[in-house]
Amino acid sequence: MKWTIGIAALFASQFAAADYYSSVDDDTCWDARNSSGGPCMVVHKTKWSEYSKDNFIITYRNTCSHRIYARFCNERKNGSEDCGASGIGAGNTKSWSTHNANGRYSYNSIGVVKGSKDWVCTGKVSNWHD
Repeated sequence: MKWTIGIAALFASQFAAADYYSSVDDDTCWDARNSSGGPCMVVHKTKWSEYSKDNFIITYRNTCSHRIYARFCNERKNGSEDCGASGIGAGNTKSWSTHNANGRYSYNSIGVVKGSKDWVCTGKVSNWHD
């Protein structure tokens, strides 16, 4: 399945406003959108490894002031996906590298204040685990 940051917008529709303080719920989940309504998770840079021509590296940045939980996938040349997930603190980055990659990627994020609630919050987003 291919998805992008659009799922965060779907999650945000459950809340009256797009800012952090009005979107945090009882499980510490929030919409992972900045005060302008844009996504907190952005692609910081992409590159091919200088050591291996088919090793693709993508770096994501959390541009918001609160923690997000991210899921990211790089596609391999055979069409399969190499996926991972991680919490990304405010202003921090996370890189994901895939060998035998074709350069295509997908990602998603949701705001989660407490890391112990990552799976609770992702369970509130349809198709997160697909």
